[in-house]
Amino acid sequence: MGLMSRDLLGLEGRIVMVTGAGRGFGRAIAHGYGRNGATVIAVDPDVELATAVASEVEALGATAIPIRGDMSVVLDVTSTFEKVEELFGLLDGIVHVTAAESKTPFVELMESEWYDLMSQDVKSSLYVLQQGLRHLAGGGFVTIVLPPEARLEPHTLSVRKAVEGLIEGATRTFPGVRVNGVVPSRDPVSEEHDQPLVRAALGLGSMVSEGIRGALLSVQLPEPPMPPELYELYREVP
Repeated sequence: MGLMSRDLLGLEGRIVMVTGAGRGFGRAIAHGYGRNGATVIAVDPDVELATAVASEVEALGATAIPIRGDMSVVLDVTSTFEKVEELFGLLDGIVHVTAAESKTPFVELMESEWYDLMSQDVKSSLYVLQQGLRHLAGGGFVTIVLPPEARLEPHTLSVRKAVEGLIEGATRTFPGVRVNGVVPSRDPVSEEHDQPLVRAALGLGSMVSEGIRGALLSVQLPEPPMPPELYELYREVP
């Protein structure tokens, strides 16, 4: 993908936190912000993955720091934002990538898996919004990458609707912050084939989207020429 103009996007020198940055969509988005001149705070529950992606962003010529943090755990969320405030002061933006998924048929769903979905997707989005809206500079942004449209089971649909409700409510409560969502058409496959999502996340964080609030952007991602059995392999590789 050709790089967007840094002057056009207005991301040069901005401080942006990316959660779930260790793999999949989060990793690709962290790289995208780094390529466009932002300082990237790479947050992931796995400190080794967070450190690896921060190193990759620095190799692109940007500044990056890793932080181990599980955004579904309130103490981790509080600690993460305290570290960021100590190091940088206020943030310019946050991209929160929801992490949990379920391939279990609705009638076979176990209570533990349901709680995991709620925790990793809904609770994490709630906590990031609660803390993030207190730590953003004027005119900052929060972009949430929601569960993909391809997940059609009732429990996954309800989780996505709950996150959409959080975005809508935060937009009404904090009209000075650009709170938006991105809904990919499928799960992450490879950074090369996930670039439309990266471009959407960059666009919502740029100055060209200054007036956009409460939007939910559906992003159609191409299906790569890759055997389906390799999709999961990619998602396991940092």
